[in-house]
Amino acid sequence: MPGTDTLAAALAEIVGAEHVLDDPDALALATADLFPFPAAPPAVRVVLPGSADEAARVVRATTGAGCAIVARGAGLSYTGGMACTAPAVVVDTARLDSIEIREDDLYAVVGAGTSWQRLAERLDPLGLRTQLAGPISGAVSTVGGAVSQSVPGSMDGVLGVQVVLADGTVARTGAWARAGGEPFLRHAGPDLTGLFVGDCGAFGVKTTVALRLVPKRPCAFASFAYADSAALVADLLRLQRDGLVSRAMALDRGRAAEAGGVEAAEAARVAAAVAGASGSALSALRNVASMVKGRFELAAARWSLHLTAEGASQPIADAQIALARTVCGPNAREIEDTVPRALHARPFSIRGFVGVDGERWVPVHGMVAPSRAARTLADIDAYLADHADAMQAAGVRHSMLMSSSGAFVNIEPMFLWDDALDPLHLRHLSPKNRERFGARAARPAARALVATLRAGLRELFERHGAVHAQVARYYRHAQRLDPGSRAVLERVRHGLDPAGALNPGVLGLGAASED
Repeated sequence: MPGTDTLAAALAEIVGAEHVLDDPDALALATADLFPFPAAPPAVRVVLPGSADEAARVVRATTGAGCAIVARGAGLSYTGGMACTAPAVVVDTARLDSIEIREDDLYAVVGAGTSWQRLAERLDPLGLRTQLAGPISGAVSTVGGAVSQSVPGSMDGVLGVQVVLADGTVARTGAWARAGGEPFLRHAGPDLTGLFVGDCGAFGVKTTVALRLVPKRPCAFASFAYADSAALVADLLRLQRDGLVSRAMALDRGRAAEAGGVEAAEAARVAAAVAGASGSALSALRNVASMVKGRFELAAARWSLHLTAEGASQPIADAQIALARTVCGPNAREIEDTVPRALHARPFSIRGFVGVDGERWVPVHGMVAPSRAARTLADIDAYLADHADAMQAAGVRHSMLMSSSGAFVNIEPMFLWDDALDPLHLRHLSPKNRERFGARAARPAARALVATLRAGLRELFERHGAVHAQVARYYRHAQRLDPGSRAVLERVRHGLDPAGALNPGVLGLGAASED
């Protein structure tokens, strides 16, 4: 674009030349996606500010030069989150990684580029965790990215945000917005925090996030095998309605096979840790035996349901799980609780963004009202059955995950197929797996089929009134709003960013969404 060198020089003056990247590979990677959308142009520059002040000056200089801005966390989008169609400066938040913990007031103020795992490691010795459970990808995914994308779907634990608006204005929300205020409470006047949650970077560049903390509590676990998905959905909904569990996750046979390869490996690490802590080889052997038994039970079950209950004491947590057994027991067979124990012991991983054997992976999801969950799931099963022959011919397989943490059910079909991995995948794989999986041939026909299947499921979810996290460009948010609600969204966008410089086209604002 005209004036790129002049803009780059101005950005270097703000953050230092070493924090303004112009390497072609870095520029291409900055707008990449885990699923290939129609090609986005590479970034004009990638800039890594080291403070909110630097971020504000970067935004002001960039938008003042007529260039778009895209904020980036770990970049693990599969919905076109950074696939900006206009030349853009990408603000990489990696250097915004400060952590301030206010133990007495039960909140943390965290740089937007901080990974969930790093934050959890700081909180663990204090016996604390974030109220908001970070996404499984939290080994590398960032706090700012999750808040921007509304992942994993419930954001009640966000107390406030500090954002840079399109003109470089720095603003805070909640009680934090008061002059000299602290972010101990979100609801202090209009809930402006909610404006920047799930906005996919359309309203502001997040530099800092305030999160509610809660004490870590004793847990109990249970897992069940189901032959009937309708019974599974009914039990899942009752468990959530009655508040018996804090986490409920269901895997179909295909997803359980993946869990058998990934979560079972985590269980082995747990067993090793137990042996190392106690010095008991027998304890380790018992854990490994349990892990192996659990793998076979997962592979045999059409669906498996994995529960975690928290309590103020271990007896209370155990009692909660005992009550959950009275709900699930009549309709299911209890199996080894390897999966929920492993996920609790090691909640964050990046390994699952490719298949166990390095297959390419991409999901599509929808969060539906409880009364629509069973029908939605049945329609998904029928849709996939209708396309089973085409999938088999192309070497595409599917799996399914369901979860609930409130009055909704998240249903997430996933597709896996043998295909070339992109630099974004390879960046996050271990050296061993980069060597194993990095030289595969491209499979454009299989990739095209997956794109078609995802689009069909997106339409199916929309017919059932689903909403979505990580909306980005894929779920066509603005296009699905009623006229009055869309007018509100567009007026807010115009008021904060009249030129539409922040992540143009995201949320379906001002541009067609990508398929």
